[in-house]
Amino acid sequence: MARYTGNHCPVCEQAFTDDDDIVVCPDCGTPYHRACWQKVGACLHQSEHAAGFEWVPEFGPEAEAAAHDAICPNCGTHNEPGAARCSHCGVPLPRRDEEAQQPAGPVYARQPNNAHGQQPGPHIEAYSAGPDGDIYRREIGPEDAIDGVKAKHWAAFVGRSPMYYLMQFFRMQETRRRVTFSFSALFLGPAYLLYRKMWKYGLLTAVLSLVFFVPDLMSTAVYYDADFFGAMPVGWLPAVTTVCDIANWVMHVLLALFAVSLYEKHAKARIEEICARCPEEPGRTEALGRSGGTSLAAALLYFAALLLLQSVFLMPISLKLLAALGYTL
Repeated sequence: MARYTGNHCPVCEQAFTDDDDIVVCPDCGTPYHRACWQKVGACLHQSEHAAGFEWVPEFGPEAEAAAHDAICPNCGTHNEPGAARCSHCGVPLPRRDEEAQQPAGPVYARQPNNAHGQQPGPHIEAYSAGPDGDIYRREIGPEDAIDGVKAKHWAAFVGRSPMYYLMQFFRMQETRRRVTFSFSALFLGPAYLLYRKMWKYGLLTAVLSLVFFVPDLMSTAVYYDADFFGAMPVGWLPAVTTVCDIANWVMHVLLALFAVSLYEKHAKARIEEICARCPEEPGRTEALGRSGGTSLAAALLYFAALLLLQSVFLMPISLKLLAALGYTL
């Protein structure tokens, strides 16, 4: 009885104590107060028994393990402990008896070292729909291809966060759907593209972003100093500022939806070019790492350009306001 102490009866929602008279559902193991069980006459999880539902404790040594088991290995969704399938993507959740037969772990798992003490490359446990429409597990090793490129070459080029991108590239290959929502691209915009060394797209969107930012800065300047632009008419500024703000957000939303797809196309083209130029290892892996990876400096340079543009407009206003208040620099 002691192992139920602290957990809650699903009928009365009261916590069990050591003195309670407790009965347990013979099918799923859910505990009840005897009086509560007699009141409802059946297990509250009866409809889930066929799907393999098993009760897991809220407190105790088994609770943490059960919560870990409920995390989907495909999409990372935290499901209810005891669920048979992920509530988000439908992938079967790992069971304890399955874990005893095969190693669990992250979707992108490190493999045992080879005879030279080196990692053999990426190994992905992915999921895709079979001919019957059900979802099956697929294992992709370093030599297996994703969209015509070996997984180990994708990983070498991507550098940081290879698990996320290889899974996204595999999903694109299986579903033929290019849309993937990226919060990083939504909030960072051109900085995301520059960080991933997509120079052409990054510079284009960076210039657009700076252009969209100018009317907003001009409106701010006119707000604090009506004579900032002298005799130049500024009646058009509010409308243009609104249009540019909307255009900037539209650009960010489009980047959020298609930045990963653009990255996949960019990376594939560069990888194929490098593989054709460097047919042998390990020079190929080194070349992929140099060409790919990330550039924090490029992303920071973009934000520095925004700050510089802002200072060009606002610094004169700040100095004028300080002078009006009697302060001088």
